[in-house]
Amino acid sequence: MSSYVLSMVHDDQQLKAWRHQVYSLAGEMLERGEIPLASTGPDLDAARQPLDTIVLHHTEEDSQISLAKLNAIGLLRQYGFQYLENNVLGRAVRGEPVWSGHFRQGQMVFFAYHWLIRTDGTCERLLEDRALAWHAGNWEINTRSIGIALSGNYEHTTPPPAQIAATAQIIRTHYSSIAHARILGHREIRPELTCPGEFFLTAWKESLLRDIAR
Repeated sequence: MSSYVLSMVHDDQQLKAWRHQVYSLAGEMLERGEIPLASTGPDLDAARQPLDTIVLHHTEEDSQISLAKLNAIGLLRQYGFQYLENNVLGRAVRGEPVWSGHFRQGQMVFFAYHWLIRTDGTCERLLEDRALAWHAGNWEINTRSIGIALSGNYEHTTPPPAQIAATAQIIRTHYSSIAHARILGHREIRPELTCPGEFFLTAWKESLLRDIAR
């Protein structure tokens, strides 16, 4: 399976539908314990640095995406490819049970983000801040950043006000020490991407920063 098949796609609805079936199946298998996971492993958070950056994303999925499916996306798109390429633990690991070292409610998880913000403003903690999440596509930034994902596809639209306001509230409450200049969209780190959407830089980033400053 190529990395293209499970990478972000924007307007190819047929590929998206197939990919979503794969993610849903993997999520169900994780919940049923049918995917072999390691019982122990190295500290993958050892490189964690003091936090000075927030990176904003959108899931580019159904806004009501289940946590099981989001977890499966992290397993396949982040950890799965790293294991296939044998470069995640500093040694050859292909064929071994997967290890993340991250747990939520007693279960190993593979979330790429620390927070998920729903369209109605509900905020869901996915990883603790001490966890080094693989979300930015830049290792050095991963080590010192928090990943916040807005649930939904904002490739060609703007998140609803309640979702933007809730994102601002999370940042005000938990990360007030982070400078506004270090609140970045994923596309500001990787210019070849559009995440968290084509209107982020021209429209809703400014309103988000205004909300944070209140």
